[in-house]
Amino acid sequence: MDRNAMTTVSEKVLEETKRFRASLPELLKVHPGKWIVFLNGAVQSVHDDETSAFESGRSQFGVDAGYVIAPVVEVTPTPVTASVMFGLSYA
Repeated sequence: MDRNAMTTVSEKVLEETKRFRASLPELLKVHPGKWIVFLNGAVQSVHDDETSAFESGRSQFGVDAGYVIAPVVEVTPTPVTASVMFGLSYA
């Protein structure tokens, strides 16, 4: 059987999430602070809130298309050491 035919929804979402993250710098210029439905490496629709983005994605693509619904915001990772994660730091 063709491997592409066996791609799971979670694999589709993971790939689309990678595309979204790669596109984020450009998206921040065009849609800052908005919620988007993102599929096939492109913005499918733009919304003011998460609920309307979710409803739009579901109505356009169903539940297993592998799209991403996300806010267009700059994300700053917070590095956390294992000792902090597991409560081993007593500072």
